[in-house]
Amino acid sequence: MYYLVKNGKPHGPLSLEELKAMDLVGTDFIKQDGWDDYKELREIPALSEQLGIKFERAIPQYFATLDVRLLAAAIDYFFAFIIYCIFALAILIKAENKQEQLSLLVFGLALIPFIKFFINVISEGSSKNASPGKLLLQIKVTDEKGDPIGFGRALWRNVAKITCILTLGIGYLTGFFDRRQQCFHDKLAKTLVIKGRLL
Repeated sequence: MYYLVKNGKPHGPLSLEELKAMDLVGTDFIKQDGWDDYKELREIPALSEQLGIKFERAIPQYFATLDVRLLAAAIDYFFAFIIYCIFALAILIKAENKQEQLSLLVFGLALIPFIKFFINVISEGSSKNASPGKLLLQIKVTDEKGDPIGFGRALWRNVAKITCILTLGIGYLTGFFDRRQQCFHDKLAKTLVIKGRLL
């Protein structure tokens, strides 16, 4: 079954036959059971063909604001901290003396940013295109056309974040002055952080 937003009005649930009987255009928003978000009808190759509408890939228009991205990063650090806690528990069980435990625990704390780095590369390069924090906040990383970035570009994007750190955060602040909210590392990697249209 499908759900449609046409001229700002919701319709549905509708069958495919009911959709065919309607006067639909490519910019009507549609969602099928199981989809996370609405899409423009012209963006969906198989369905647009069935309904006699020309397929066109829509350029991303809705971008995640920096405060939402910061919250996503905090959630990612929390996930990295949980992994560190598992590591710390193993240390407490295995280490033979208190001095050794303390040294390993302090060393483990320094690993949290690296754990987050690997989480981001793997998850942003995956089919979800989003780290755990971004997934929870319904935002994702794409290229400038809205396509998945793959592991290579996900790696480059996260390495490029070092430039934002070396500029004492100025690289992040550039996103405030950019229409698409691109930070400096996004510009280097040619990526966007986008959000759903009808959340």
